[in-house]
Amino acid sequence: MHYFSPVLLLTLVVSIADAATSAPATYAGVSGAAVLDSGAFVVVGGGPFDREENFEMIQRADGGHTVVNTVTAKSGSYRVQGRFDWDADWNAQSADGIGIHNGKAVSITMRRAGKQVKISVAPLDGSGKPKSAVTACDPSCFIDMSPSIMPMFVMTRHYDFAKGGEQDYLWAAQDLDNDRSLSTSVRMLFDANKEAKRSNNEPVRLRHFTFVESIPLPGGKVFKMSFDLWTDLEHRPMAFRAKSPGGAAAGIVGVRKGYEDLRGVL
Repeated sequence: MHYFSPVLLLTLVVSIADAATSAPATYAGVSGAAVLDSGAFVVVGGGPFDREENFEMIQRADGGHTVVNTVTAKSGSYRVQGRFDWDADWNAQSADGIGIHNGKAVSITMRRAGKQVKISVAPLDGSGKPKSAVTACDPSCFIDMSPSIMPMFVMTRHYDFAKGGEQDYLWAAQDLDNDRSLSTSVRMLFDANKEAKRSNNEPVRLRHFTFVESIPLPGGKVFKMSFDLWTDLEHRPMAFRAKSPGGAAAGIVGVRKGYEDLRGVL
């Protein structure tokens, strides 16, 4: 769900109240919020999928979390934006975006309701009727919209280190560039903590996870895509690498801007 075609997403306003007024900061329409992390990922090795993703992870006044992001293709062929909302425990609640289905711009909403995620796709020009879909969800369910990589990193916050081993999750996903909703399974494994040396010999401590996404295909077949994920010890996303279905590195690598020197040591 992360390396397929470009889309157009909802533009989200991110503003900061004037500090001189002592008013609470406002991010994407959320008052009393604070930025937990912000940065950008530079993705290379994927040809038309080479891109940069800027993001902000925000803690709302109610304790929940919001992520806003902008993804821009290196080729300049697309620029996409989106928003994801989680509760205080980083359980997925909703996502919003604008995509293109069959050549037409559509607005997309994904809302968690009990053990389901309800998806609505509506033409932006008002023509035609909205389409809806429902995918399975449970307490470990995650919500994803391509091409953002942020939901994968948020998932690492749910890994049970005391239990260890491979851990399974449900993943409710929406293709923003195709008329397709998916309920997929995801398997995550924590490999090890690693200390990497930067080009200036400064050490950085990383956690390495392996992430395998199983996508159902027609005829009962399953396509599996796997990734390496690296975070720091404070859960900040640091790098990822896409792998082929057989597990070999596929060449697509994303590294947090400012840490490009890690690309050769991961």
